[in-house]
Amino acid sequence: MAIRRILAPLSGAQSDEAALDCAFHVARRCGAHLDGLVTSVDSRDAVAFVGEGMTSAMIDQIMSAAEKEAREREARAGQLFERIRQRHQFPLAERPAAGGVSARLLRRTGREDDIVAEQGRLADLIVAAKPPQQEEEHPSLALEAGLRETGRLVLVVPGPLPERIGQRIAIAWNGSVEVGRAVAYARQFLREAEKVVVLSVAEESPYGPPAEDAVEYLAWHGITATSAALPAGERTQGQTLLSAAREQGCDMMVMGAYTRSHMRRLIFGGVTGAVLAETTIPVLMTH
Repeated sequence: MAIRRILAPLSGAQSDEAALDCAFHVARRCGAHLDGLVTSVDSRDAVAFVGEGMTSAMIDQIMSAAEKEAREREARAGQLFERIRQRHQFPLAERPAAGGVSARLLRRTGREDDIVAEQGRLADLIVAAKPPQQEEEHPSLALEAGLRETGRLVLVVPGPLPERIGQRIAIAWNGSVEVGRAVAYARQFLREAEKVVVLSVAEESPYGPPAEDAVEYLAWHGITATSAALPAGERTQGQTLLSAAREQGCDMMVMGAYTRSHMRRLIFGGVTGAVLAETTIPVLMTH
């Protein structure tokens, strides 16, 4: 899938800078347009989160505080976006133009997850920061919406990265619909990679096509790949996959997100959550 529009949700957190810088690098590489997205909560919604039985003075105070926070957040996001846009020398563009890179800052009011879901469905790639350490097991609303509600590729950025990523790519293969979709969507990255390795962890009840079939599928698209079977051990599948990716010298991982049932994730733990919590390399995911 050709990447022509990239969406980068901005939260106002420090992690935005690394994710946004990476988004500009990817947009340059793909010749794409980049939309930075900042969402402000409607001050009237802030009252609903607090509860009933409030006086008019309390309501006014809450709405005023929410409006102030929204303005400050939007200002921080706008300043960061403009600084990095100028660093990368991307022209501003409000409407699609023929060829070349471009960027703009979108400002929307509403629930962040709803806005990201709406805008993300019309993007080819969503670039989001890895959740802060204290929230690693609970992805941000923007990241969660991007993964669950858009059906698009999401690039999770763990921190500052070199300009060129995706030279050596690991595919976390489990035969699921989601990883098959991720591989298909990520072909532009896979074609440009110097090395592609399909990693699979041994399971008691494997399902879906084996890793060797994924290697053959990639070959039909002119992508040379190898496969590596990983034994199940004391570590989680996520830890096993990340460790193997590091040993293979990979600087990116492609995987399906939330590929198992909710009940299975509760019992055995989720690979997606473990990878989001511990990854030190960017991860391309889709659900």
